[in-house]
Amino acid sequence: MTTYLITGANRGIGLEMTRQALERGEHVIATCRNPDDAAQLSSLAGSLEIHKLDVTDEAATAALAKTLESQSLDVLINNAGIMSDRQSVDDMDYAQWASSFAINAIAPWRISVAFAKHLESSALPRVVTLTSQMGSLERAASDRVAYRSSKAAANMAMRTLALEWQSRGITVCMLHPGWVRTDMGGGNADLGATESAAGLLKVIDNLTFADTGRFLDQKGQTMPW
Repeated sequence: MTTYLITGANRGIGLEMTRQALERGEHVIATCRNPDDAAQLSSLAGSLEIHKLDVTDEAATAALAKTLESQSLDVLINNAGIMSDRQSVDDMDYAQWASSFAINAIAPWRISVAFAKHLESSALPRVVTLTSQMGSLERAASDRVAYRSSKAAANMAMRTLALEWQSRGITVCMLHPGWVRTDMGGGNADLGATESAAGLLKVIDNLTFADTGRFLDQKGQTMPW
């Protein structure tokens, strides 16, 4: 049985990855900000733990790592993310831009570091951060600057962590889930959450330490930086 920790597991891709991992018989530690409001997550059957976590809260992250200190962790999936509404040149919510960095870029680093010892006790430890092709400098466009810049920062942070952790044998990768029909992706997106989650889990299953530092999509194809 593989043990996963998935942040932002109460909806969208996080919820679907949790569902599919449980259906495969895996153990999932699912986190979200308000477990009392996470009816769909709570209704899932299988080996599931649900913990309250605001990924921007340093003390709460440390406390959860302490609570789970006896558990080995095979896969950490940094899924929690945000896309603010006002982020154009002429209408920028600067507070939300800062929040985008806190949630999309800084939190994955903080959570990964907090659970390093849990990961080191696994025979095949993997850290995956769900990022986006919108964070690729080669795909730069003129909209969603807060989201794009925070995902670019996440890519660099995780690529740096991959190098920092080479001696520890922890695989660190960034995954683009595709354009997915979720609250964030919208109804016109190419993929359903079920298809995206299945692809992501397959990629994660096949990751080895030789893949550390890579930026891949949900089909396992290399993405441009």
